[in-house]
Amino acid sequence: MAEPKWRVALLIYNGAWASTIYGSLELFHSANLRQAQDQQFHCDLVSADAKPVQLYGGHSITGDAEISEQSYDLIMLAHYWGDFEQVKQQYPQIPPWLAQQHAKGARIAGINSGIFWAAEAGVLNGGRATTYWRHLREFEQRYPEVQWQANQANVEHQGIYSSNGQNASMDLSLHLLTTFCSASLATELSRDIRFDSHRISDLNLINIAGFRQHRDLGIHRAQDWLDEYYSDSVEFQQLANQIGMSKRTFIRRFQKATGELPSRYLQRLRVEAAKHYLGNTEDSIKTIGMSVGYRDISSFSKVFKALTDVTPRAFRARLRPSRIL
Repeated sequence: MAEPKWRVALLIYNGAWASTIYGSLELFHSANLRQAQDQQFHCDLVSADAKPVQLYGGHSITGDAEISEQSYDLIMLAHYWGDFEQVKQQYPQIPPWLAQQHAKGARIAGINSGIFWAAEAGVLNGGRATTYWRHLREFEQRYPEVQWQANQANVEHQGIYSSNGQNASMDLSLHLLTTFCSASLATELSRDIRFDSHRISDLNLINIAGFRQHRDLGIHRAQDWLDEYYSDSVEFQQLANQIGMSKRTFIRRFQKATGELPSRYLQRLRVEAAKHYLGNTEDSIKTIGMSVGYRDISSFSKVFKALTDVTPRAFRARLRPSRIL
């Protein structure tokens, strides 16, 4: 059997949440089982030393390996709940190891508060990230060099990934499967575990993360509203009034903050929702188009192709080649 394509380190330390370690580990294992003749991942539970690690839930585990010169393609940082200063002092060797791995090309994924290790290592300075909402203000004060994205469920910046909640962490793991393997494999696994098949309004996805990387709070409020009501008939004059702006000012500020006109941003939201439905439901293309806000299939298909370069039918076929359309 061929060597696995990617080496993954899942960092374990005292107080880490087991669910954010094993959730990712089992997805990577499932990916290997799906492609038994072409192994994708070799995964190590990596600890700072040879001592057993006491997880948040009280169980004790021992790592497969200690942090060393061994290079990894991806490092997963587990969620943590506790005193960050204390755990940082307990493991002074972790930040320089992360910085070294990042310099050698490793991608780093911080699940919720686990991203603080990347911030502590300095590899996020000048970059963007998100984290669990309870820790956001503390991290803003602790790491002011990082642009913390309060309203973003997942953020990717120059090979460093972060998430801000349990659902978002699973989104992040599936996104990593898409990045390292394929969208079709990630979609198959998400269907197998029945993940996210009913979360239809949470559109803070990595694919539109770039449009949240600004500091205009008024426009963030408008985006929050659009993210929730994207499938409705949207009147931008009413939305502008709602956030206390004239329509002209709203359009100007929206384009300055996001780089897109509000109408184009709305189209992107609808297409992202449609992509989710196409990959995870048996609904007809016409039904999907109507459910995301389009009155006829022609308009829906035209917008979808303009933003993805393929038709809805071709997109579904690419993700699910065995399905009869």
